[in-house]
Amino acid sequence: MRSGLTTRIKDAMFAVYGESQLDSINTNSPPQEVATWKASSKTRLCYRKLFRSINALEDTGETHMQKILSKLWPSEMPSNIKVAYAISVCQIMLSSHYERLIMSEEIVKNRLKKNLVNNILLYLKYCKLFL
Repeated sequence: MRSGLTTRIKDAMFAVYGESQLDSINTNSPPQEVATWKASSKTRLCYRKLFRSINALEDTGETHMQKILSKLWPSEMPSNIKVAYAISVCQIMLSSHYERLIMSEEIVKNRLKKNLVNNILLYLKYCKLFL
């Protein structure tokens, strides 16, 4: 089940950013290709924009991460753990700190713990979309 959700998260992330902002990559790519992709200016910019407002001129303040979450759960409010997991997958995918694209249990658990603590405000802000 987790791999199905992980795939949906990755698909939603690429859909939100689009090919013009984020180049596609195969999750089974060799390490050098992954490193090049993660070091690219497009990928680094997407990582920096993950929690920034999509359009500073609009007063909605919707972030890329909120849009990804909305694509994943358009009509339901996900649990805090699901939100933290989705955030973790996006961060691991885009961050050059993580060398691989495959979500190992150890890496995901460590990132998930941090996001469960740190994502309360994002979660509350996201929940407003359903109120």
